[in-house]
Amino acid sequence: MRNHSTPHALVCGSTGSGKSVFAVSCLEYAINMGVKNIHIFDPKYSPELSIYSKKYNVYNDIIDIENGMNSLVQLMEERIRNGFDGRKIKPKDIIYVFIDEFADAFDNARKGKDLDVKKEVIVGYYNQTKQEILHGIKPRPMMKIEKVGEIKPLDKNLKILAQKGRSLGIRIMAATQRASAKTIQGDIKVNFPVQVCFRVPKEVDSKVVLDESGAESLTGLGDGLIKSPEYLNIIRFQGYFKKD
Repeated sequence: MRNHSTPHALVCGSTGSGKSVFAVSCLEYAINMGVKNIHIFDPKYSPELSIYSKKYNVYNDIIDIENGMNSLVQLMEERIRNGFDGRKIKPKDIIYVFIDEFADAFDNARKGKDLDVKKEVIVGYYNQTKQEILHGIKPRPMMKIEKVGEIKPLDKNLKILAQKGRSLGIRIMAATQRASAKTIQGDIKVNFPVQVCFRVPKEVDSKVVLDESGAESLTGLGDGLIKSPEYLNIIRFQGYFKKD
């Protein structure tokens, strides 16, 4: 978690593959390390993540997720302005971000004109009558609702955090069940140097995540493949799993 070469992880796996248990294990590891600043984005209201809401920031509603991610970008920019040095990062300074099912969050997030910030502005004044002028009455303004700004979309904020966050104490884990090229785009993938893939339905899904086949043949229940700058090759590992 303190390694600058592996700050962020992308995790993929179908139902029953062990993805959720792996994610919770990573959260618990961060907590045991002493990380206090934890943000969990959970658009599916998962029971295994809701238990963290008493102590940490858990966002479920899509608007809350968007606002929470935007707040993290602002916090990151504040660290940049203050000259934060993340080379000797301590657990208390780490901002741990976990976004579950980010593909669903991206799909449901606001897009296009819904991101416009609008405000009522003065565009002129109505002509005054002689009586109004005589009595010193101020002219009535003509108001119009106009676009005055734009909210950054959720996927763009996540990319900004991933791009700039590694030297500022931000660590991100992004998980999804949907291993499609549309979901896991190149500009997202390049900013997540660690890629973990549990069992997926098709060979093409494995190639999207790891650039290699293999994850389609895994057995489930925590049987996974990991690709990391710290390893020469893709490594097969056994993660924790939960038996019913």
